[in-house]
Amino acid sequence: MPGVHGPQCGCVHEIDLKGAQFLLPYINLEGIRGLNEQVQNSARTIFKSYEDRLDETKFCRSEEDDPELMIHIPFKSPCKISSLHLIGGDNGRSPASVKIYADQENLDFSTVHDTPCIQEVELVTDFHGAVEYPLKVTKLQNVTCLTLFFPQNMGGDFLELFYIGLRGEGSNYQRRAVVTVYEANANPADHEVASEHGVQATALEEGN
Repeated sequence: MPGVHGPQCGCVHEIDLKGAQFLLPYINLEGIRGLNEQVQNSARTIFKSYEDRLDETKFCRSEEDDPELMIHIPFKSPCKISSLHLIGGDNGRSPASVKIYADQENLDFSTVHDTPCIQEVELVTDFHGAVEYPLKVTKLQNVTCLTLFFPQNMGGDFLELFYIGLRGEGSNYQRRAVVTVYEANANPADHEVASEHGVQATALEEGN
């Protein structure tokens, strides 16, 4: 099990978390999609708080003998993404690398190899989520959907993930719908232009 270690494992059990915040509150958990996962929607379960990262009852595995996994992560509002934490499985089931894509929500296994990624990160075995992988934040601003593609594991029979944590800066920006009001009898004094049938559309936005 990933949480079991000997005295020489070299893992850091906790890290001093400063600077960027974890983006879990900004992730649309119900919208997360995993491709090639053994159990449908299991990719959603590995996005949890840093305090709960060692909970091994929630995990995501790729199909047997097919260690590719892709995860689409939509955000509730645009985010700046600066780093990544993750915990993989033991016995060679941890991912060996991850490719990062922004706003490519239609990406799948038939197109991913022909689509340039923003960054490819070589991963190490880390059973505590202590390693923080810096990302190219200048290319990961105002992201509405992040895609993580794990092309291979470290030699196991399938790929296994227990935790993914994203750090950066969230925004509270929400697109506001424009309310359109139709008037059957427009007052010419209130409108510069009236239609010939006496119907006028007025766009009202909050604050006007």
